[in-house]
Formats: sequence, C-alpha cells, structure tokens
Amino acid sequence: MTLSSALVVGASGFVGSHIARELIGAGVDVTGFGPPMNVDLVGDLAGRLKAVHGSAENPAEIEAAFAAAKPDVVVWAAGHNANAAGLMATGEAEAARALTINAVGLFNVLDAARRHGVKRAIITGSLVSFGPTAFYPEPYVDESAATRPTTGYGLSKAMGEQVARYFRDRFGMDVTTFRLAVVFGPGRWYGGVVATLNRLLEQAKPGVTTECEVPGDIFDLVHVRDVALAVRLAAESKKPLRSLYHVNSFATSYPELIRAIETQVPGFKVTCRTVAAPITYPLMAFEQVQTDLGFRPQFDVQSAIADCLASRP
Repeated sequence: MTLSSALVVGASGFVGSHIARELIGAGVDVTGFGPPMNVDLVGDLAGRLKAVHGSAENPAEIEAAFAAAKPDVVVWAAGHNANAAGLMATGEAEAARALTINAVGLFNVLDAARRHGVKRAIITGSLVSFGPTAFYPEPYVDESAATRPTTGYGLSKAMGEQVARYFRDRFGMDVTTFRLAVVFGPGRWYGGVVATLNRLLEQAKPGVTTECEVPGDIFDLVHVRDVALAVRLAAESKKPLRSLYHVNSFATSYPELIRAIETQVPGFKVTCRTVAAPITYPLMAFEQVQTDLGFRPQFDVQSAIADCLASRP
C-alpha cells in the first residue's frame, strides 16, 4: 500500500514517540493524538509532528484527529499509565480504567478509522495477554497460543486483541496486533519490570559500587527502536498483514544485563541477589514477523545496553 500519512495514537508516550520518529524519518506525514504528557519525549520532533490533543474515550476528539491527519494508516500505541509505577502496576490498581482505554478506547479509534476509510491499523499489544509460564507446556509460544491473562493489565490487552480481530473479521480491515515483549530503551520514564535496569543504567559510572535484588529468570526484552522498525515495516507492507505478530529483540536475564553494563563501564560493580519473580511469562517465538515483514532485530544485549548508556542525559 502507499503510505504517505499516519495517525499515531499515543505519539507522546514512550513507545509512540519512537514510532512517530521512525515514520517521520521514512518521510511519512505523522499526526499524533493523545492527552498532553508531563514528560516531553517529542521535543526533537517540533515542527515535524502534528499534534491533536484529546482522549480515545471522546469520539468527538477522535473525529478531530482523523480530520487533521487524513491517515493512510492508524497506529495504536496508547495505554493507561497513571504514574511512574508502570503499566502493569497501574493496570492492577485501576483495572477498570485500563480496560476502558485499551478496549473501549481502541474500539472508538478503529470505528473512526473504518468510517474514514482507513484500511490498515497496527496495534501495540503485549505478552501479558498470556498467562504465567505454568499455563504453557512448551518454553516458547507462537501466535496460536491461548491468551490466559491473570492481571488487570493483561486482561485489558487481551481484550484489545479481540477488539482488533472484530474489526478485521467483520469489516475486512487489515488490522494487526503486535504482541510486544517487555519494552525498554531511551525515554522509558516509568518503572515496572525494567525499573532496576533503569536505576543501574543511571548509576553506571567508574568507581561506583551498588547492589540490587533481581529475578533470576530468563525473559524477553524488545528495544523500543526495534518496535518502531517493526511498525514501520508493517505500515509500508504491500501485502496483507496477519492478525497477530510477536515482536522481540532477545531473551536475557538480569544477571546477563548486569554483566553487560559492567563490561561497558569498567570500574562499575554490581552485587546482585536473585529472587523469584512475582510472575513469569513464556518466551515468545517471533519467526513470523521476520518471515512476513523482513524484520530483523537491530539490537542484542550488548548493543542495547550501549545504546541506553549513550542516550543518558
């Protein structure tokens, strides 16, 4: 399909800002939609990113965004993240609001896209749509594995997947959901799973010694710039998209991440104690996005840590 314009819902957020930057870099006319943010992640895009302020809960404000953007593609990168505790913690504390944003808000946006003749939409989902590792007999799961969320945030993302599939099945829209691994990288201002990693990256200086308590399990991490690349490839694809794609950079563990930081910052020393994680998720197989879209992760553990260190203020 021809891609000249895009509406990015949540363009001022952590993931959305990187998606907007990637699309603008590819020559796409991008309009961002969402509420004003306390943290400015798009200052460098001034004059290149058009902004329409509003809420996915308000159909009139959504209409204004579509009228301004006239998009070929809609990208959903919104979420309910009320504070720096992170999406999962906010989803647990305010599950009803997370459901409203991630399911009803998404419905509102896709319904407007349908009425405006937009055929393609890309939704940023999450691996938390799955349940704990114990629910899955195999260590890796593909896109066919059942969603069995046990958290409020996970339920909201699983419901968002169903909303996306509804518009695909009923109206023939080319809607795809990217189930993302834990997203990290420059600009992630909130905590959650990577809160300790963010703290260690801030502390990493020669001669500094620190300690931490971290899960010892292997888990999936995706660099935010890999997410943005995958979204651009999907937006530009000349072929129809599948309903679901897993998107990941690599599987790792906190001990491996800590070793990478220590290697790249000589003289920085971390003493860590491993503990059981509150919840672990199955690792995601992500061959399909590579086969269909030509996606290749740009980052491994060492290059991802190097990028995070280089991006510090």
